[in-house]
Amino acid sequence: MAIIKPFCGLRYNHDIVKDCSAVVTPPYDVISPAEQERYYNNHPNNMIRLDLGKEFPEDTEADNRYTRASEFLDEWMKAGILKQEDAPAIYIYDQEFSYGGKHFIRRGFIALVRLEPFDTGYIYPHEQTLPGPKADRLKLMQSCKANLSSIFALFPDEDNAADNYLHSITTTKPEIDFVDDSGVTNRLWVISEKKAIDTLIELMKEKALFIADGHHRYETSLVYKEQRHKENGGQNGELPSDYVMMVCVSMNNPGLQIFPFHRVVRQIKDFNPDHVLHSLKEFFEIEHLENSGGIDAIMQKLNSDSAPHCFVMYAGQGDRYSLLRLNDKRILEKVFANDHPEWKRLDAGILHSIVLKKILEINSSEAGLKDFIKYVKNETEAISLVRSGAFQAAFILRPTLIEQVREIALARKVMPPKSTYFYPKLITGVVINKMN
Repeated sequence: MAIIKPFCGLRYNHDIVKDCSAVVTPPYDVISPAEQERYYNNHPNNMIRLDLGKEFPEDTEADNRYTRASEFLDEWMKAGILKQEDAPAIYIYDQEFSYGGKHFIRRGFIALVRLEPFDTGYIYPHEQTLPGPKADRLKLMQSCKANLSSIFALFPDEDNAADNYLHSITTTKPEIDFVDDSGVTNRLWVISEKKAIDTLIELMKEKALFIADGHHRYETSLVYKEQRHKENGGQNGELPSDYVMMVCVSMNNPGLQIFPFHRVVRQIKDFNPDHVLHSLKEFFEIEHLENSGGIDAIMQKLNSDSAPHCFVMYAGQGDRYSLLRLNDKRILEKVFANDHPEWKRLDAGILHSIVLKKILEINSSEAGLKDFIKYVKNETEAISLVRSGAFQAAFILRPTLIEQVREIALARKVMPPKSTYFYPKLITGVVINKMN
């Protein structure tokens, strides 16, 4: 079972920092250079200075974005801008938002979770990782000795016992209540009563955890844990670095929303839309759609289609879109015989292996895919990138199902890159875990 425990988190002192929305940020990996600059200007104590500090030409080994992050963290703690909890706590975290005309509240809790290797134990990944982001996060962790942001994890909760309990212990006014840049309302309750904490830990007993977001940071934490044990002479005793901060959300929570990442492609040699569609007929039934109702009509058509595997292709031919439906599931056995057989149940896997790899001949390594493929959350943006001439074609997908995430993870396999986009993103700066 995954082992969780409370901790004395670091939080902004609201006697000093009155407006929490001015000091928090989205996750580091979705922040553009322009947004980084804006967060710098928002507030002198904005989290951007810790989690994604600026780089300067004169940076050295002794003075760089990582050392400056550590200095800011120490200064803010000494000045009381960041204040540590008096007693170990578990934090209940709500994100309230609207999408598609519907209203949602995603509720979870923030706690420390004991680190386990992915190949054993009860913590499961579903996404591939790359070395670059892990090296960056490791330098930051080594310098600050802290989890500045939370891993996002999901847990099975078939009887809703854990989810219901979280609602039962949040009847008071939250400690934090603010609206972030994206219009999402963020609320935080601090639960320090031992009985309440023990009850939640008991409810989580025997439950596995499935990482939804933060795979790079989790793997970085595993490396950091090993480093700290070596620095301490390989002692078998428990160290603070044995744990990582996580937001844990029930898989049954009604606010848990998964959106797709669409794909736009470029640099395809001798690209011809009609030739591509002709090649696709071997694998797909193709229905041509004239987009008289706009992209919303196309999305409605795609999302309401009963075919088990389908997606839309747009190649810049005016208002002409192509709905691709897999025409024979038996063909998947051959395609995936030796190449990620677990992907044959995923639209993103079928798109990746049949269309991108086999038809368009994008056979790059994972790290090199960025030269050919851009992952886009918004379908309107994907279409615009093709119409601008910057990309040759867009492939619009339906969301991956939570059951598919769980199935792939339990098999200790990974999905194609960017198969899931859990909305909304967790906010960085709500709670920090300082590994004293």
